[in-house]
Amino acid sequence: MKNKKIVSWSSAIIVTAALLLFFSSSNKLFAVKDPDDPVNQHDPTPTVGMEDTNCTRPYTADSIWNVPIDWSLAKIHPENEAMMDAFFESANWIGSDTTQFAPPIYFVSSETPLVPVRLNANRFRDAINDVSIQYGAPGDIVWMPLPAGAVPAPGTDGQLAVINLDTGEEWGINKGAVTDAGEWTAGGAYRYHIENSGIPPEGFAQRGGGIGQFAGIVRRCEVERGRIDHAVTIAYDFPCEPGVCQANGWPAVIPPFTKTDGEGTSQFDIPEGARIAIRPEISLKEMRSACSGVKGCEVWLLSMQQYGGFIVDDSGHPKTYAEGNATANWSSAMWPADMLRNVPPDWYVVIDWNYPSTKVPQK
Repeated sequence: MKNKKIVSWSSAIIVTAALLLFFSSSNKLFAVKDPDDPVNQHDPTPTVGMEDTNCTRPYTADSIWNVPIDWSLAKIHPENEAMMDAFFESANWIGSDTTQFAPPIYFVSSETPLVPVRLNANRFRDAINDVSIQYGAPGDIVWMPLPAGAVPAPGTDGQLAVINLDTGEEWGINKGAVTDAGEWTAGGAYRYHIENSGIPPEGFAQRGGGIGQFAGIVRRCEVERGRIDHAVTIAYDFPCEPGVCQANGWPAVIPPFTKTDGEGTSQFDIPEGARIAIRPEISLKEMRSACSGVKGCEVWLLSMQQYGGFIVDDSGHPKTYAEGNATANWSSAMWPADMLRNVPPDWYVVIDWNYPSTKVPQK
């Protein structure tokens, strides 16, 4: 009997220890995140379309979008003052209205149903790599992965971007519209890939500088985590038309960008593809003062100092592009349209494109 009791107690101890070990492991596997833990303070809020977008920046590490400015190499253009005067001729601040002319960004999977989009004018451009483009024909129907409820941006540009997280495909349209019957039309459409360079082959005509809708767009999750790890996109009224650029001895468009829709006729209007940045000597304290506590403003200025922004479009006024409200649901406190109003114009500089301004990361 004594031996049976010893065995029974031993068994009980072993079972108890096993249960403790199981629940200890289970707590680690199924633990709830502590929101006050610094590791968890910058979890990105997903954009509409997929729950987990990871806020990962697109394109290769050595892409022109993703390599920061090296201020030991970069030079300010000798005509910087005249060019920035031309840039701010109509308004002395850069706007960013996400209620219109700002592309919604939808994240989908390979299970997302394909929807027919009839093209009204331009051809489908299939640039799945950086080498060549396969063209469709005007009036074609393009089958795109569009989630239910998707809408193009308000405004005549009607932009939209769709990222397939399973395949890495980047889809986009311009001048998009949805009829009352739910049928899609678009002026043009394209397919690209987020593991490419971010500069499609020549002949890709989606935006003024020859790039897709996703390149350089600021997403809500980036602002929430407090970091934009790439160059942004900028437009104004107007980048120089090719003849004006060339009269100054400048390229019509700065490589690696491949095209321009510039219409500017002022002598010092800036070419598309040029990089504008915030001067390196501007301190974080000065930025915070100019931004008056608006997080979007602070994060954008820091990115402009680290990566800069490329002029890629013409527009009715100086502006920068962020994800449209249809998917980002920006709050007016995080990203108001006039958040950059108090940034002094002389903080902005044009980087001289005739000299290296970055160091390509070692592979």
